[in-house]
Amino acid sequence: MTLDPKIVTAHTQIDDYSCIPMSVEYVLKLAGKVPPDYFELQQAWKNKTTGSFGDFDKRKIAGVWFQLRFSLARDEHFPLADLFHTIETELAAGRYVIISLDVHGGWHMFVVYERLADGEFRAISKLKGGRDIGTDQVRSIVTKMRGTDILTYEFV
Repeated sequence: MTLDPKIVTAHTQIDDYSCIPMSVEYVLKLAGKVPPDYFELQQAWKNKTTGSFGDFDKRKIAGVWFQLRFSLARDEHFPLADLFHTIETELAAGRYVIISLDVHGGWHMFVVYERLADGEFRAISKLKGGRDIGTDQVRSIVTKMRGTDILTYEFV
């Protein structure tokens, strides 16, 4: 899927620890459900450090119903093949996937938007101040992490 450059430019992370609602807002904007200046989720979250994807599980926002998936122990029993198949299915259906990744020594939320020819996934995110970050190594990162949780969604 392509990313609207106007949305990519206009979106930002407001607080140091608002990356979870930032990623949900990013998807809502990319899906055309809220305007580019929508930051209500981050404004309500502020700098909360005790949150998780669970805060958005089974939550409907702007006609989009979010669901937490793969909230499992990260170990040798994690169903990586099922996780990657789910990401591929969501992308094939034209939906983004919000994913939690351990990058640069800390957790951050990304929006997966493309499956690459080599089987990897491409994801983008924002840091406080609007700086773009991304990776073309989602599958590799998740494999090293031995699993992760994701947020998927449906339009209702």
